[in-house]
Amino acid sequence: MIDSSKDIISKWLKGIPYEVAFWNNVYRWNATFKGMMGWANYGSTISLEDFDANRFLLQKEHPVALDVGAGMSYATGNFTSKNGQNLPLDIHYVDPLAFHYNKILRRYRKSLPEIEFGMMEYLSAFFPQKNVSLIMIQNALDHSANPMKGIWEALASLHVGGVLYLNHHPNEAETERYKGFHQFNIIDENGRLIIWNKQQRIDVNLLIQKYANITVSRNTTSGHVIAVMCKTAEIPQEMTCDKTDKQFLCNLLMMQNLQQFSLRHTLSYHLNYWKFNTIQFFIQALPWEWKMKLKKILHR
Repeated sequence: MIDSSKDIISKWLKGIPYEVAFWNNVYRWNATFKGMMGWANYGSTISLEDFDANRFLLQKEHPVALDVGAGMSYATGNFTSKNGQNLPLDIHYVDPLAFHYNKILRRYRKSLPEIEFGMMEYLSAFFPQKNVSLIMIQNALDHSANPMKGIWEALASLHVGGVLYLNHHPNEAETERYKGFHQFNIIDENGRLIIWNKQQRIDVNLLIQKYANITVSRNTTSGHVIAVMCKTAEIPQEMTCDKTDKQFLCNLLMMQNLQQFSLRHTLSYHLNYWKFNTIQFFIQALPWEWKMKLKKILHR
C-alpha cells in the first residue's frame, strides 16, 4: 500500500466508531433487527442481482463462498437450491470489524454465525488455498482503503473459473461527501468499471484483462453498478505480496500503539462512539419510513 493511502487509512479508522454504533443500535431494537432480517436472504437460497449465483455454484463440486465486507446484515443467502431441496452453502461472512460485530452478537444474544476477521486488501492471506468459487463484495469495495488492491486480492483467492461479484451504489463517496468510510466512487462507463475520487481514477477493465473476463452493467430497477469478473488466469504474486505493504502495516501498527497512550486520542475515539451511539439510539427507534425521509434530508 503506497504512502498516499495514509490519509485514506486515517479517515477509514476514524469511521469505525460510526459503523460500530450503527450496528449496535440496529441489533438493540427488535423492530429494526426484524426488519433487517426480513430484508436479508439469510436462511434462504443465495440470490444476487443480475447474476444467477445458485446456478453457478451448483456447477461446483464443493463450492466455497465469501461475503466480504459483510457488516452485520447477513444479506447473502446461505443455501443453494437443487430440485426444490435446500443444500447448505459453505459461506463465510468476512469483515475487518469482526471483533466489534461479534461482541454485538453476544451482547444481544443473536443466534447467527460469527463474522470472520479479514481485510479485503489482504484477503488472499486469510484464504490462501485458492479454492473459493464465489466472492461477493456489496456496498463495501468503495469503503475500503485501497479498492483496486481488494480486487487483486479477491481474484487471487478464487480458483480459476471462480467469480468475483461486485454490487455498489454509483458514486457513493460523492453522495456521502467523502465522510467516514466513503472515500471512493464506483461507476460504469460504457461497460467499463471505473473507481475514482478527487485524487485518482482507475479503469478496472484495463488492469485485469489478462486475468479475468468482466461484465459491467447497471441494474434497471435499483440503479446499482454490478460487475461480474470470472477468473481466467492466476494473479502474479507481486500483485498481492508487496514489501511496501509490510512496511506500511508495521508503521500503522506502531502508530496505533502510540495513539493508545494518547489521552486525547483515546477520549476522541470514545466520545465519537458515544456521540454516534446516542444519535443512532434515537434514529434506529424511528419507523423505517421516517428514517428514509431523514436520510434524504441529511443528504441534501
